[in-house]
Amino acid sequence: MHTPTLLSRCWLLLLLFAAACSRPAPKYDGELERTEPWPAEFVTAFGALPLMHEGRTMPFSTLAASTLYAVHGRRDVQFVSAGKDGVQTVKLSPTEWLLDVWCFPKQSGRYPLFRIENVGVLSALGFEHGGQKQGFEYLSYAELLPVGEKLEELAEAASGKHQSVRSPVESHVANLFHQLLVYHRLHRQHEALQGSFPVEGEPMRAVVGSVDRVSLAVLLQKSQEFRTLVREAGEQFEDPKYGNLSQVLQFVSTVAQTPSGPQRVPMVLPPLLPPAEKDAWHPLSQVVDAVIRGAGEPGTKVEDAKLRAAADPKLVAMIADLQAGLLAPTMAERVRHLDSFRAAVVAAATARGELGKVALESYYYGANWHFHAMMTFVLAFVLAVGACVLPRNRILWWAGMVTSGGALAMLVADVWLRCVITSHPPIGRLYDTFLFIGGTGALALLIAEAILRRRFALVLAPLLGALMILLARLFEVADGADTMRPLQAVLLSNFWLAVHVPTMNLGYAGGVAAALVGCAWVVVRAARIDHPDGELAKSLYRVNYGVTCFGLATAVVGTILGGVWANDSWGRFWGWDPKENGAMLVCLSQIALLHARMCGMVRDAGFALWSVATGIIVVFSWFHTNLLGVGLHAYGFSSALLTGVWISYTFLGLFLVVGGLDVLLRPKPAPITRPGHVPALPTEA
Repeated sequence: MHTPTLLSRCWLLLLLFAAACSRPAPKYDGELERTEPWPAEFVTAFGALPLMHEGRTMPFSTLAASTLYAVHGRRDVQFVSAGKDGVQTVKLSPTEWLLDVWCFPKQSGRYPLFRIENVGVLSALGFEHGGQKQGFEYLSYAELLPVGEKLEELAEAASGKHQSVRSPVESHVANLFHQLLVYHRLHRQHEALQGSFPVEGEPMRAVVGSVDRVSLAVLLQKSQEFRTLVREAGEQFEDPKYGNLSQVLQFVSTVAQTPSGPQRVPMVLPPLLPPAEKDAWHPLSQVVDAVIRGAGEPGTKVEDAKLRAAADPKLVAMIADLQAGLLAPTMAERVRHLDSFRAAVVAAATARGELGKVALESYYYGANWHFHAMMTFVLAFVLAVGACVLPRNRILWWAGMVTSGGALAMLVADVWLRCVITSHPPIGRLYDTFLFIGGTGALALLIAEAILRRRFALVLAPLLGALMILLARLFEVADGADTMRPLQAVLLSNFWLAVHVPTMNLGYAGGVAAALVGCAWVVVRAARIDHPDGELAKSLYRVNYGVTCFGLATAVVGTILGGVWANDSWGRFWGWDPKENGAMLVCLSQIALLHARMCGMVRDAGFALWSVATGIIVVFSWFHTNLLGVGLHAYGFSSALLTGVWISYTFLGLFLVVGGLDVLLRPKPAPITRPGHVPALPTEA
C-alpha cells in the first residue's frame, strides 16, 4: 500500500485550503451588450490617457483602479454570464471596466459591483436573502438605484453617530452609500453624450441639416447657427413653427449648468492655454456653456479668460470624437474615434508639459513592483525556511539572500517611482509608511543576517517585507482613495517635515523589527527549538539589541526634528499632541529597556518581552493616535484600520503572555539533548 509522502500531504492541504477559500464568482443578470472584447493594444494605450481628478493629472488607468478599489474592493471585476453562447466567466481589468462604464452604461450598470458582507444591510434595504453566508453578496448599480433614497436616509441616520459607536450594519450602510455616490457620479459623467434627441421643425433642420436626430457634439459644431436661431425666436421659442427648440434649449441649459467641481467628476478636456498657465482642466459643462454663448468669437463680451479658452474649436472636436466613440455601432468604429480623442488629449497635455509623469504613473501601476516584491519576499521566505531545515546547504542560504535582495530592490524601485511621480519625499500618507517600514525593516534584518549568518534573520526579513506590503494593499482597499492625491500645502513646502517623517518612520521600522525578533525569541524558547543559553537564542538577543539601538537613535532624532518642524510651522516646539506623546513613549520605552539591560535588571528574556511590548507602543504611535479624533495628527477615523490596530495588539499581547508564562513556569529550562543545534555558516561562505 502506498504511503503518502510529506510533500504529497502538503499539496493536499494546500488544495483543501484553496477549495475552502475559493468563492464562486457572482452572476451577471441579463445578456451582455458588448459581445467583442476590447483590443489589448487599445486598452493599454487608452489606459495612459491623461485626465484631471481631485486636483491632479493622472492616467485613465489610475482613475479606473482607484475607483474600482473604492467601490468594489478589488482591482478587477469578475462575474459569470449566461448568454446565448452558454455560461462564460468574464474578468475585466480596471481600464476595461471603466471603458464599459463610459461606452456601455446599461451593461456596466448591471455588473455585480457592490459587495455586501452583512446580510443585515440587505434586510434594511428590503432585499430578500437566504441568511448570512460564508461568501459575499453582490448588488449592481441597477439594483441599488431604486432604493437609493432609502439608502440615503439610513446613511444620514448612521452619519449622526460617531463611527466608533455605529453598529456593523450602520457602518456598512454608510460606506455603501458613499460607494454608490462615487460610482453614480462616474456612471452619469457622460450621460449628455450617450444619446441624441430628435430634430423637429424646419428651422431646426436648417441649423443641423437633413437628419432625424442630432447629438450634443453636432449642436456644438453648429453653435453659431443655433445662436442665430435662438435670437430669431426671441421669446417665441415655444412656437410650434420652431419645432422642439424649447426642449433643445432646456437640454443645453441643463448640461451647461451641471456642477462639475474638481472634486466631483474627472475632467477629460485639457486647457489649450500656454504651458506656463497651470489651470485646471475643463469640465464638459464649461465647454458647452462657452461654445453656446459664443465666448470665443470676436466682439463677444466675456471677461473670463478661461471661459473664452473653453470655446476653442479643438475642444469641440475632442467632444465630437468622444461622443462618436461612445455611440459607435461597431467596436472598430468605437476604437477609432476613442483613439482619435486620446491622441488629441495627449497632444494638448504634451504641449503643456503634463504628460511626462502621467506616462510614468501609467507604467508604475502596470509594472506593479510592490506586488512582485511581495511575491518575491514570499519565495525568499520559503527558501529561508529551507535553509533552516537544511542548515549545511549553502546554496539555499545564498538563494534566500539573493531573492530577498531582489525583492527589496523591487520595493525600492516602487517607492522611488512614487517619489518621482508625486514630487515629494517617500512618505506622504499612511499608505507610504507600510512600504517604507517594510523595506527598511527588511534591510536591517538582512544586514544582521549577513553579519551573523544564523538564518533566523533571513526568515524574518522577507516575512516582514511581505507582511508590510500586504497590509499596504489592505489599507488601500479600506481607505478607498487615490494614494497619490495631492497633499496639503503645509506638507509640501517644509524641509523639516520632509526629514522628520522618514526619520521617525525609521524609528518605527527599528521598533517593529525588534518586536518581530522578540517574538522569534519567544517561539525559540517556548517551542524548545534552542536553549536560552544556546547559540541561536544568543544570536537573536544580539540582533534584538542592535536593532533596538538603531530604532532608538532614529526615533529620538525623528522626534526632535518633529519638534523643530512644529516650531517652524505652528510656533511651538511641543504641544502634548497624542502623536507627539506616542513618539515620546517609543523613545522612553527603548531608553528604559537599554538602561535596564546595562544595569542588569533584564537579561535575554526580559529584553525580548520588553521589545514585544515596545512593538505595541509603536503600533499605538504609528496608527492609533491618528484614530483618537483629537490633536493635529487626527487623520480621520477608520473602523477597518482600528480593527487592524486591535488585531496587532492582540497578536503581540499573545506573544507577551506566552513568553511571560514560559519564563515563569520554566525559569531554568533543561538543556536540549536532542539533535537540533543549528551551526552558523562559515564566514567565508
